Amino acid sequence: MKILLVLLLICSHVAAANCPPEDLNHSARVSYINDGDTFELSDGRRVRFIGINAPEIGRDGQPSDPYAEIAYSALKNLLRHSQDVILQYGHSRKDRYNRTLAHVFLADGTNISEWLLHQGLALRIAIPPNLWGQDCYARAEQRAREQKRGLWSQAVTRAKTLNQTIKGFHYVEGEIRRIGHSKKSIWLNFNGPLSIRIARRDIENFQNIDFNQLKNRRVRVRGWVYNYKKENIIRLRHSSMLEIMK
Repeated sequence: MKILLVLLLICSHVAAANCPPEDLNHSARVSYINDGDTFELSDGRRVRFIGINAPEIGRDGQPSDPYAEIAYSALKNLLRHSQDVILQYGHSRKDRYNRTLAHVFLADGTNISEWLLHQGLALRIAIPPNLWGQDCYARAEQRAREQKRGLWSQAVTRAKTLNQTIKGFHYVEGEIRRIGHSKKSIWLNFNGPLSIRIARRDIENFQNIDFNQLKNRRVRVRGWVYNYKKENIIRLRHSSMLEIMK
């Protein structure tokens, strides 16, 4: 069943001018696929896609996230037919793991991040200063969302159901019960063991949000959960990672 689904996804690939590259000058050869959003080049560099996060493949005996294996297989099969790719680097060219950050395109100009988002095999992320393509990526994700493709066929995780040992990337919905202010951060506390942290140095990326109006509002948030003093925290860097529900 998984193989059939991957083949259908690859067959649905149509070269299009969605989220086209601005720079066609940086070509590279792919040598190995790590997972749905990371691969290695023949020159030894490991590349992490900008603008998306694919579900995590299980390591060290841990289970894979839903759709992780499908995202991995889809990317592997997509690149198998075109090992040469075009890289469009971000303003920040490295992440904290020393991976090269780039938007990645096939030789025909197809934006691979946009393609994965449209298939529902990744979620859009926005981490300043690498914000190129966000509007286009949001449209691709919205199409998958409307059609309940891939990850969007699943129920959203409720904040109040989280346990205190949860880690990794999550898309969570809940009600904001408390707004907190500290010297360095603004805190949005859910009705469960999860808080959102917005560092004051990132406030400029939230000009469209009045935090004081969020109390008792239902929101959806996406990001990486870490645990600090027995509390789950997601740090947000950009307002598009926070959805205010009607």
